[in-house]
Amino acid sequence: MSTSPPYHRLACALATTAAVALAAGCGLGEDRDDPPSTVRTSSTTPAPAPKAAVTRDEAKDILARYVATNNRANAAQSRSTALNPRARALLATVEGGQLFEQSAADYTTWRTRTATERKEYGTPFYYVKPVIYAPAGERWFAIEATVDRTDWRGLLIFDQAQQGKGWRNVFTVALGDKKGARLPAPIATDRAGLATAVNPTTRSGRLAPNQIADAFEDFFVTGGTGAGQALARSASTTAALKVYKERSKGTDTRAATKYFKQSNARHQQIYALKLRDGSTLAIVPSAHDQHYEIKKELIFQAKIIPNERQAVFNPAKRIAVIDEFQGMLLAHLPTTGKPTILSHEFRMVDSQ
Repeated sequence: MSTSPPYHRLACALATTAAVALAAGCGLGEDRDDPPSTVRTSSTTPAPAPKAAVTRDEAKDILARYVATNNRANAAQSRSTALNPRARALLATVEGGQLFEQSAADYTTWRTRTATERKEYGTPFYYVKPVIYAPAGERWFAIEATVDRTDWRGLLIFDQAQQGKGWRNVFTVALGDKKGARLPAPIATDRAGLATAVNPTTRSGRLAPNQIADAFEDFFVTGGTGAGQALARSASTTAALKVYKERSKGTDTRAATKYFKQSNARHQQIYALKLRDGSTLAIVPSAHDQHYEIKKELIFQAKIIPNERQAVFNPAKRIAVIDEFQGMLLAHLPTTGKPTILSHEFRMVDSQ
């Protein structure tokens, strides 16, 4: 699977901007002994201005806590040779959603990593040049930032994913499949600096955000001959198509077959923002299962031996191995034409 840099392992410094305060003025009457006039008041009260879930300072504190805790958890895990339950529990206090599913899988399969990979994973990373996008009336916010010492730029989504348990980073996606990638258009903000959320069912061009996962997963399932035809070709769809075309490569096709089925993302929340040109930027959960099965006529004669990573979840030899992949997509939905998958990130989170 194609993967993007591990943004969820990285820390970040955050710049803030001043909040805007609005004050109402009042007029002063002349000091004269005229008969009192009748005062008439409106029967309606002006609607309060829309607010975001957090202020800039609050977002700074949330991000700082995530950064510090994430680095501590990764450092603790890097000193182990197998899953460190305490490190995983610590990370769960600041991560959630699809992002935590992937991080937890990294920890779970830790014993399959080399010493060099373990050391690298535990090295602190930082985000620079962050910009906060907090939509009015929503309980989540986004941060666009660059990974330090690189030209990779990503988008982080923070949500109150677990009611009463505080904020979690639930998505971290690259802005593109290549370094230096930027969004097709800037994220739209109003005079107060607030972003605009888009309903996941609202169509922009050919698709709505809640149709993106079905279209992308079709490349794994059929090679893009079905729902995938609604997407523009991109590095992400090319990578998924390559996986489909090479599904039997390296396998004994005489004895077994490999294919994919779309499955349900463990976390269904979709996040979408309006861009300045009127188009939509969507952060979407996505998932599929990879099936590797002994042919029916050989089920009593052969068994599949799971590889090292699959064996972490289930070491038994068996007639079928089903790997569960949970992922995240960043998509651009123009006002006309086909949507584009800007980046994708998948991780095998289970194997049975």
